[in-house]
Amino acid sequence: MKKILLASTILVGTAGFAAADNANFTFSGAAYAGVAYSNLGAGTFAPEVSAEFTAGMMTTTDTGLEAGASVTVSARGLSFDDDYTTTTFGLLSEDGSSISNASVYLSGDWGKVTVTYDDDGSGAGATTTDWDVVFAYSNTWGDFSVNAYYTVAIDGATGTNGDLGVTGTYSFGDYSVYAEYDFDAWDATAAGAEHLVGVGIDATFGAFSAGVDLDYSITNSDLDWQADVAYSSGAYTIGAFVDEDDAGVNWGFDAGLTASYDLGGGVSIDGAAIHDDATDSELFKLGVSMAF
Repeated sequence: MKKILLASTILVGTAGFAAADNANFTFSGAAYAGVAYSNLGAGTFAPEVSAEFTAGMMTTTDTGLEAGASVTVSARGLSFDDDYTTTTFGLLSEDGSSISNASVYLSGDWGKVTVTYDDDGSGAGATTTDWDVVFAYSNTWGDFSVNAYYTVAIDGATGTNGDLGVTGTYSFGDYSVYAEYDFDAWDATAAGAEHLVGVGIDATFGAFSAGVDLDYSITNSDLDWQADVAYSSGAYTIGAFVDEDDAGVNWGFDAGLTASYDLGGGVSIDGAAIHDDATDSELFKLGVSMAF
């Protein structure tokens, strides 16, 4: 279920995070300032600004077991929702200050286990105060890797309790292929549990990179797909994506264009134009991303 979420990829700094390591602690951060326009309703033009930092902690036992955790602190800010998969896409909102939920891990030769608390894990059929704990496992054997998760709803709500999934990826040269299975304990379309399978491929051809993802809901007999491509040359990166958006009813397509210019030092100028078929709306963004 690959989705291109611009807020968490292109618009947080293409140069990536630079971390300051102090023995068992690492610190990194990200900030963004820009302007955006959404044509929803009468149209909205407004500035955007956000900033956050992440503190990571780790230690190693006498037997070589690594244990760690991370905490992300986000300041109050202002932003448009640029996730075209949500019902709030294109809407401007104030981002309240927050501290991320607890997430800890244990890692060894046998793989990595992560336990994360989610204080708002409500699914369509759950209560509005669904408290989830997500157990995840990942490991790599040569060119093959696996990622799996299982969700426990602490308040006993059925909306997310028992959600699970597994993804297997095989990488060879400039290619990666993957297959996945997800079980959703509550799906609004099915009015019950949903079974989903998917396959995908990512590839790099010199300065070009591309990917295709196919997802099929066994329960709802619905096929969804997504394709993306990007080209990088020096400091420039441009990209495009198309995502089928039929919501299980009508054929439609989400699409977008992205562009970035890397200024070095973790700073880049980023822009995006995104169309959401469900609301027949567009969002345009231009700003400066900073990674520390």
